Amino acid sequence: MKNFLFLLFFLTTIISYSQEKNDISIGKTYKTYSKILGEERQYFVYLPESASEKIFGKQKYPVIYLLDGEQHFQGLAAMMENMGSLRVFQECIIVAIPNIDRIRDFTPTHITSGIFLDSVSAKSSGGGKKFTAFLQKELIPEIESKYPTAPYRMLIGHSLGGLFVINTLLKHTELFNSYISIDPALWYDNSKLTKEAEHILSDKKFNNRNVFISVANGFKNKLDTAEVRKTITPFNDAVLAMDRLKSALQRNGNKKLLWKIKYYEEEGHNTAPFISEYDGLHYIFRDYNFLSVDNYDLFNASVKDKTILDALKAGYKQISKSMGYEILPSESIVNNMGYVFLRANKFESAYHFFQMNEINYPYSFNVYDALGDYHSAKGEKEEAKKYYIKALSILDYPETAAKLKALK
Repeated sequence: MKNFLFLLFFLTTIISYSQEKNDISIGKTYKTYSKILGEERQYFVYLPESASEKIFGKQKYPVIYLLDGEQHFQGLAAMMENMGSLRVFQECIIVAIPNIDRIRDFTPTHITSGIFLDSVSAKSSGGGKKFTAFLQKELIPEIESKYPTAPYRMLIGHSLGGLFVINTLLKHTELFNSYISIDPALWYDNSKLTKEAEHILSDKKFNNRNVFISVANGFKNKLDTAEVRKTITPFNDAVLAMDRLKSALQRNGNKKLLWKIKYYEEEGHNTAPFISEYDGLHYIFRDYNFLSVDNYDLFNASVKDKTILDALKAGYKQISKSMGYEILPSESIVNNMGYVFLRANKFESAYHFFQMNEINYPYSFNVYDALGDYHSAKGEKEEAKKYYIKALSILDYPETAAKLKALK
């Protein structure tokens, strides 16, 4: 479609607008009954705007499962919409799960009390195993049956949710491909999980899993861990939990676990999530960033078409390797570049891009409409008609019908 101009590389869309109403929507709310938990659970779903696009071939998207959904869904959805449109992050589906009892669901063991939990708060603790089963056996299968999901899942959690993320990484590694743990409550149950981590990390293979862990400054000044080690107290043990986990990760760097820990000196426990999500996604999608709209040197008609095509093929090969499944060069990016060259009357170069899309997306309306535009621009009316007719057999689109009529 020639209305998908090169200018689209520089446009962003943060939110989608309803065609029937004047309200703004970033997602939808659903409910499901969990037999495992014995209760009805709510979840929110964000779909990339491109998921509703009809002119391009159907895409499949990685899925982000977000804990504490009532707090973090809107911010993450806006971030993904913006950064996805800028091609900094890969577009994803977000499934956000609001809480009923987060202490119950996010804690791996039952305790009667702890340094930051009194006996009343801790009463329901230890339901993490059931919540994991709910995700694995009920929610994930439901999402994958309803939505165009790629074989890639990410888990994001904050505080006790961050503890759940680390526990899932260590004990249910294959359930997700990547993990973002935001200022995790590693102090829980006398820092038991970090003490278990040493043995788990030394024994298990992680098959190129990615984890990003953020650490907020919960104190006025950064604590001197060497000083803290001098006195054994429950509080000091909690302070050292992250250092213990970091040391275990450093000692077991041959298990194909890709990890990064980032300390935020200027952020507290409750202000860390948004910036941690951004930095975590930036880390996990690090191979995707070459597609950014700021890559001016690549995406323009003064660069040889072969240079751009080779860069796209090599870049997507690396993305596919890091994500663990084949991801083809984006139809819309390739399409846009085809039109960039077509408008410059560089017909051979334009054809190379349109041909790539024809090979990769043979069931897309846009592929054949673009080839119709290509042949029309060259004055090859019969070829243009053939491609417009094929495009219209996939999607009845008035603009294309008008172009075909004009050629007759």
